[in-house]
Amino acid sequence: MKAWRVRITQPGEEPLEFTLFAKTREKAEEMARFMVHQSFPFARFTVKKIGRVL
Repeated sequence: MKAWRVRITQPGEEPLEFTLFAKTREKAEEMARFMVHQSFPFARFTVKKIGRVL
């Protein structure tokens, strides 16, 4: 598993940052896209690799 930093930016709001654990960037982006779609419909997100975890 790898750790991925997700940053959600909404218009007029402070960015939210949290960590996702996934095997691939594609899987991390899929999870982040689902979360953003459900909770923050007008937000954008970025996914960056943090590193490998056990």
